[in-house]
Amino acid sequence: MIIDGDDIGSKIEAHLLANDIDAFVTSSKEVSVAVDELAEALTKAPGIYVVSTGGDSILARVEESCVDSLGNLLSSLQRPGRFTFSAGIGDTLRETFIALRMAKATGKHRVVVYSHD
Repeated sequence: MIIDGDDIGSKIEAHLLANDIDAFVTSSKEVSVAVDELAEALTKAPGIYVVSTGGDSILARVEESCVDSLGNLLSSLQRPGRFTFSAGIGDTLRETFIALRMAKATGKHRVVVYSHD
């Protein structure tokens, strides 16, 4: 599974373009806290194993039996108005990335499981 922040890069870039270092630092810290909180919640969930975190992304392994409950878990951890996250799940990193791109392309703030259809 890959979880990635929605539109976070463009928010950070806006601070850079506005030459607003204080807002950049504040936003960066808020993103880090949100990702850390999300990663911590995921590590407490059975069948989910966080592999790596970086920037506004989390890479994790998810047992197949936990996929259905993952959507509810992520929904409960979203921060609409501040930060939302999309997730992609697949059998390989490539499939996972494709599922993530589908989640973002179809509205963001959602979980998409790669379909072999």
